[in-house]
Parts: sequence; C-alpha cells; structure tokens
Amino acid sequence: MPFVKKTLFCLIVLLPLLGLCQDVELYTQFNGHYDFITIGNTLNTYENNLDTSNCTILTSASADLTLDDNTTLVAAYLYWAGSGTGDFSIELNNTPITAERTFADALDATRVFFAAFADVTDLVLATGNGTYTVSDLDLTNVIAPYCPSATNFGGWAIVCIVENSTYPLQQVNVYDGLQHVPSSINITLNNLYVYDTNSAKIGFLAWEGDSALSVSETLTINGISVGNPPLNPVNNAFNGTNSFTNSNTLYNMDIDYYSLENYIDIGDTSVSIALTSGQDFVMVNNIVTVLSGLI
Repeated sequence: MPFVKKTLFCLIVLLPLLGLCQDVELYTQFNGHYDFITIGNTLNTYENNLDTSNCTILTSASADLTLDDNTTLVAAYLYWAGSGTGDFSIELNNTPITAERTFADALDATRVFFAAFADVTDLVLATGNGTYTVSDLDLTNVIAPYCPSATNFGGWAIVCIVENSTYPLQQVNVYDGLQHVPSSINITLNNLYVYDTNSAKIGFLAWEGDSALSVSETLTINGISVGNPPLNPVNNAFNGTNSFTNSNTLYNMDIDYYSLENYIDIGDTSVSIALTSGQDFVMVNNIVTVLSGLI
C-alpha cells in the first residue's frame, strides 16, 4: 500500500462501541499434555495493495479442522477482524455468534479497524473434524473508503487448544489484544517458566500484512531476528501466510508459528517480542506460546 504516516490513534468516539485499544496480554493458560492448532481464512480475494480500484470482499470463508484420533479438543477461541467499526454478530457453521470481547485500532478519524472474540468450544466439540465456515461477516457497505489506501481486509481464525497423552508436559499460554506497526511494537510475554527448550514454539494471528511490502520489517524474539523461509523470510514476517497449511495465499492476514528453541533459555520467565515496519501496516491480535516441562 502507499506509504502513509501511521500512528496509534485510539479514537475516543469509538470507545463506547469497541472498548479501549488493548495491549497484547495473557488471556488464559493451560498446563499438561497440551498443544495448539489454528485454522482460519481471509475474506480478501487478493492482496489488497495489488489493485486498489477493485473494491470487493467476501462475506464468508471456510477452513478445515483435522485432529488425530487420540487428540482431544480442550478449548476453541474464535477471532475475527476487519476494516470499519465492527460486525460483532456473525455465524459459524450457521450458528449465530456474538462477540464476547472486542478490540479496536485506527490510523486516523476515518480508517478504523476492529477485532472480536468468542469462545466457541462447545460448538467445535459438537462438530469435531470437518469444515468450519464463518458467514454473515459482512463488511461490504463499509469497505469502499479503505480501498484507495489498501487497508481493506477481513478474516477469521479459531485457536484450538488440544490434549494428547503422547504430548510432553507443556505450558500453553494464550495472549491477545490489538497492537500495530508502523513503526514498532514491543511486547513482553510474562507468566512463563522455561524448564526445557525442546519443542518450544510461538504462534501469531496478525491482520493486514502484505507480502509485497517488506520495508524495514523485522520480527525479533529476545533480540534475535526470526524467520521461517521460504514461507516467512526474516525481512517479511507478516506476508499473508499460514504455517499450518503452508499456504502463501492467506491474503492480508497471517496464521504463523515459529520454533522458540534457539531463542529462549532454561529459567526464562518472560519472552520479549519486537516487530518493526517502515511501511506495512500490521495488527497483532493473538499470540500463543508452547513451552515444554512443568514442575
């Protein structure tokens, strides 16, 4: 998208609608034979900076959940986001879903963005493996003003916490909020204790990243640059990809995870994350950490 000076602008007029802009912080924690998987999909039919004159967006999108026979779902958290002040009543597999928590961000008085959360554990437990479709997420009437600056987007994701007796003992932390760059985000994840670095990983749900933009874009963990090439180069972490499906067509959203084994040490009680960008506008909505070993 064209370079525009972007500073955090939490509009007071939005607060009654969306609540305070929120830093990413701990939402919940699981200790045991746990891990996580995230599914989701974009409402964008192409990367939004490639054609700013074609202003279309879908109102539904699907993704598949496939868990092994011995793996049990423990929790499922639905996140959805997009341009505008928010659509907080949607459907998941034709079941009405209302946001339980909301998040807001903005570039200026006219370009505002939202994210929402709902606990859908019961629905996913009842449905099991199969196709999940978010529908009635309709941003059609609000998207047009965002297209000229290529800030038009929408999408959804479900973070699934799963249990399997064959997994090592692990601590899974789910953090959420809504923070953006440019020019930088510095997030410290607390409530951790590292007993073993083996199998440690970190996952991100982020919105509005562009593969075509990588101006001074870096992701560091504890001061070390992180990448997972070719899907996620070290200079373009948020580029419309899904590490779980190895897809590079998750336009303007990212569902990615990285190994933490080389970035943390036994005894660590926190992890420092820094994201910089000189141009690409990216909003981090959710972070999940998996650390091995418990007392």
